[in-house]
Amino acid sequence: MSTVFARSFSYAFFFHIAIAVLFFVSLADSLNNIPSAANTTTEIRNNKDIVNAVAISENELSQEIRAQQAADAARKAQAAKEANQLAAAKAQALAQIQQAKQQQAALAAQQQADAKKAAAQLAALQAQQKQAAQQLANTQAQAAAAKKAADAQQAAAAKKAADAQQAAAAKKAADAKRLAAQQQAGSANSNLETQNEISRYVGLITQAIQVQWTQLPGVEQQKLVTTMIIRLAPDGTVLQVQNVGSSGNPALDRLALTAVYKASPLPVPADPKLFANFRELKVKFSDN
Repeated sequence: MSTVFARSFSYAFFFHIAIAVLFFVSLADSLNNIPSAANTTTEIRNNKDIVNAVAISENELSQEIRAQQAADAARKAQAAKEANQLAAAKAQALAQIQQAKQQQAALAAQQQADAKKAAAQLAALQAQQKQAAQQLANTQAQAAAAKKAADAQQAAAAKKAADAQQAAAAKKAADAKRLAAQQQAGSANSNLETQNEISRYVGLITQAIQVQWTQLPGVEQQKLVTTMIIRLAPDGTVLQVQNVGSSGNPALDRLALTAVYKASPLPVPADPKLFANFRELKVKFSDN
């Protein structure tokens, strides 16, 4: 506002200087060329008009200057008001900026604290996970070692059991072999004894039948043989006689059949197992 006022004052000053210069120039010209009285009177009137005009111009200029000064004062007041408003707005903006900075700083501090807390929680969780993983690894290692020991113990027990089973099987096989040999020897002896007994009883039966045998006249030199199957009861009673091999001489066959029935009951063993060989007995008879 002071710049505008100074500029207006400068314009007014130079304007008055210019008017003064023109006045003095006109006055000088008038003195150098003094006219006649009539001309002088006319010139003086003209100069008076000029002075009046200059006075009017100065009055108008003063009014203009005062108006300009009032306008400048109004503008200055307006500018001061605006400056105050601007300062107030600036102060408010600075306060808001300061508040925003404080809020931002508080938020940053909170975020930093939250981040630090989260980092601590993450570190604790990772430590727990690491400890759990280590415990799991130790547990797995212990379980593997225990399983390995159990497997080794089981394998040793299985080998021991297999060896014992193999030894038992070998012993059993040896015992079975020895028993079989004994049984075979006993069976052989038993069979031999049984065969001897059977042969003895067959001899007794044959002898008993031979006692009842009647020699067929006129056939001494023929040497005829007939074969009979004799079925006996456990007490030696003859149940049935069947001719399965005829001698070719019906008379000789009839004599043999009659001799068997006459010899009944035939001598048989009392042992049921041994008698089983005499339930059905095949006997050959000859006429000499």
